[in-house]
Formats: sequence, structure tokens, C-alpha cells
Amino acid sequence: MNAAYPTGSSVPRSAILPSFLNEAGRLRSFAPPFRFSAFFSPEDTLLCVCASETALVHAHGDHVQVAELTTGSGLVGLRMLEIERDSRLVGLDIDPAAVEVATHNAEELGFSSRARFECADLWSDSTIETLRESAPDLIICNPPYVPEPPGKELELEAGSGPDGTAHLVRTLEIAAEIRPRALSLSWCSLSDPAKVVEHARHAGYSLDALFIVAIADGEYSGSVHEYMQSLPHAYINEQEETLDAVAPDRSAAFCYLLMAGSFTRRNSSSIATSRIVETICERFASEGLSSLAHINSPFKTTAWMLSRWDELALRAQLHGTID
Repeated sequence: MNAAYPTGSSVPRSAILPSFLNEAGRLRSFAPPFRFSAFFSPEDTLLCVCASETALVHAHGDHVQVAELTTGSGLVGLRMLEIERDSRLVGLDIDPAAVEVATHNAEELGFSSRARFECADLWSDSTIETLRESAPDLIICNPPYVPEPPGKELELEAGSGPDGTAHLVRTLEIAAEIRPRALSLSWCSLSDPAKVVEHARHAGYSLDALFIVAIADGEYSGSVHEYMQSLPHAYINEQEETLDAVAPDRSAAFCYLLMAGSFTRRNSSSIATSRIVETICERFASEGLSSLAHINSPFKTTAWMLSRWDELALRAQLHGTID
């Protein structure tokens, strides 16, 4: 299905996509003394912020209640408090150290009276009860997304089941029960991207806006490269032209897509939406970055790229130094 794309010649590489670094101003408040949890990916987090800002509009109300699952440092949820002054946040994470870090960050930013963080397992019944009590208007989840090969468990912050969607599928099960007005979810082209959108549809949510970043392989994704090549719904691009763009230092074996979406609760949504998302990934896998330059879809779609050098610049902006 190519209906999501106009026909025409490819775009010159130098003009294909803007740098995602241009969006880093959204994280201006989160430089030191803000702290980060043990595993922190600024590009994933920034992309989730973009989607969450859009979702926040759909969660409008007098006092917006926000819940952030797999909260980590709490950055995305705290960004919502920064934007929406009457909002409140509950952040949940299975890692006690992350909860401690997020609590510290809320104090540093002056949000202690509006934010609380708790240690919780996403699959626990107590998590459902906590969310029922807080009655969120917006649920955010920027979870681990790397597919785990059979017999191999990745670090807690990276692996998410055989196809990389375990945390998101669970989040959507929770959303179907709690029924917030809006969702902000992050996933990637490695982890069955259409499955996420389809599960959202079954939970009663429609994709309103999709945000995409083309990025070179990382520590965890690179470690399961061979396994991902065997998956029918993991989409990567290994063309030399693509790798030259995202990793001029020739450090990458493949390029993939980070994805984040804003979803709104609706009584019905188009069954074709998941197919459009899959087509975006299929075209990227076969054609590279040029396929992302002009995406014609029924929902808002924005695409960037982040080269290795811009990844370093983004980390330097947040941490103050480059390790």
C-alpha cells in the first residue's frame, strides 16, 4: 500500500530531513542539577515530549491529571507540569532508584506539591488501583522497546519481550480500563510498529499525530541486530547512503526509526491507520531517508533525523559534558 506517499523523485540527501537537535529547546529546564536515571536516552525522551505536548492539548480540562508509566527520571511528566500549571502528575517505575531520582527532580523544579512518584510493576493489580485513584486525563509511556531474542534477557531498561511491544501492549490494556482522554506512547520501527497502533485502536484510541526520528543503531539495538533481521515486522535500513547520513563516522550497521504518537479516545477509528504506519516503515526500509521527506497521511506526521554528532550535542546540552 503506497497511498501514504506522493509519487515523485527522491530528495537530495543534504535536504532530506531537518535535524532533531532543533527541537532540543523543549528540554531547556532539564540541565543539571536535574538528574537522570541509570539508563537515559535523550532522543527517545525528547521525542516523547513532542508527542506528549500534542496529547496534552487533547487531555484539556480545568485540572489535568497526568500519569507517566516507566517514568525514569520523570522528565516527560514534569515537562507537562511545566506547560500546564494546574496539572498534577503521578509517575510509576519498577526501579526504586528511578523513583528516587524523579522525586529529587520534582523538588529541584519546584513541583513537589503537584507530583508524586511510586515504585510499581506495570503488570501489578496495584498499578491499576493507583491509576483508578488518580483518574488521569493523559497517560504517557516511553518504555523499553528492544526485541529480546529467545533465551536472552536484556537489561531491565532495554528489553521488552520477543517483539519489543510488551510494555506498550500492557499500557494499552490499562488504558482500556482507566479510559484517559489521551495517550502519548513511544515505540520504534524495530518493535512491530503497526501492532502498537492496532492495539490502541482496539483499546478505543485513534492516532492523531506521529513523530519520527531516523537514528543510527545503539548499544542495545546493535546487540540484537541479527535477531531483528529475522523478525517480519522489524524495519531497518542498511543502505550506504542512509548510514553516511546518520553516522558519518561509519560507526553504524543500520538505521531505524524512533516513533512517538499522540492518541485520543474515540468511539471508532480507521482500521487503515496501522497499515499506514507500517507502510511508512516499509518504505523507509527499502528507500531510506527520502521516503520520510513528504508523508501524506490522515494524521499529522513530522519526521527528523539525528546524526551521531547531533546525538553527542544533545547529550552535552543536557549533561554539560560529553563522556
